[in-house]
Amino acid sequence: MATKKPKLSTLLPPIIIGGAVYNTQMNLDPSTLPVRSILTKAFSMGIYCIDTSPYYGPSELLMGDALTQPAITQSYPRSSYIIMTKAGRISESEFDYSPNWIRKSVRRSCERLHTDYLDVVFCHDVEFVSPDQVMGAVRTLFELVDEGRVRYVGISGYPHKLLAELAVRVRQELGRPLDAVQSYCHMNLQNSTLLQSINKLKGEGGVDTVVNSSPLGMKLLTGEFPGSFHPAPKGLRDACARAAELCKARGETLPRVAMRWVFANWKGATLTGVSYLEELEDNIGAYMDVAVSTEEDKEGKVVWKDVDERKVKRWEPLWEGVQEILGEWKDYSWDSPPRDWMLGKGQSML
Repeated sequence: MATKKPKLSTLLPPIIIGGAVYNTQMNLDPSTLPVRSILTKAFSMGIYCIDTSPYYGPSELLMGDALTQPAITQSYPRSSYIIMTKAGRISESEFDYSPNWIRKSVRRSCERLHTDYLDVVFCHDVEFVSPDQVMGAVRTLFELVDEGRVRYVGISGYPHKLLAELAVRVRQELGRPLDAVQSYCHMNLQNSTLLQSINKLKGEGGVDTVVNSSPLGMKLLTGEFPGSFHPAPKGLRDACARAAELCKARGETLPRVAMRWVFANWKGATLTGVSYLEELEDNIGAYMDVAVSTEEDKEGKVVWKDVDERKVKRWEPLWEGVQEILGEWKDYSWDSPPRDWMLGKGQSML
């Protein structure tokens, strides 16, 4: 008799290492980044889940290389960590959600990541294709679950209301719910509107876990110029830069302040990119700044813990100060896809 698979939500650590930064959009030469050291350090601290995508340039290859190093293979069997990746997005303007491509993409990801199976596969950026295409791709991923190549299935994207609608449709049409939804840039100090869709995602949609991705708004909440690729308007970028100055004047950094807010307010796993060991340590520090201290801390492990309300109150004035500076840009969302994409494709979102 087959053993019942545990819910994904029971397996995820509070922090997930995101591989989108191992890409030339975020770093000029990703091959110079200490990916091996980052994953080894993360695993040693109980952060045993990584996320990547074929769309992220060399990300799968770099993370796959790290997973083959003795520091990983000699201490962490494959069953001890979770690999998340995606399928369906090929380039900035090219998508393929066909069954053949989804299967090919999964096989290729397994090869790049040196594994026989993938723990989670998300349909990547579902808002750029038709709902029927999403249903077809999810159906294929469910087949791969039945075949043992994939363990859990999800969808990812920016507009959380669309993610919720699609989750409901998957459950109604395919007869089984999604295991996971990955939403980005909608649960952070600048924009917390993901909360508006949680009940629909988990209730009517039956989704087990919602992963909060890009808690720094794809570098917006670093206070630095995020890059020409970023869709945020100048007014929002300028407001974030002013917020960074406020934090600096208080002896803090905007990323640390913003990550504390996420860990204090989001009840689930948070996926964040890590380019350097210092960023990993800072994220863990932000988590410890708001979480209840336990014995596990002495071993350097990051484990699920309740929020310590006494610690949270200490940071609330600075969070409020940042949000006051954001002003009209608080809870602002940009268009995804861009309006010219929707007009050019002539597709209705639902």
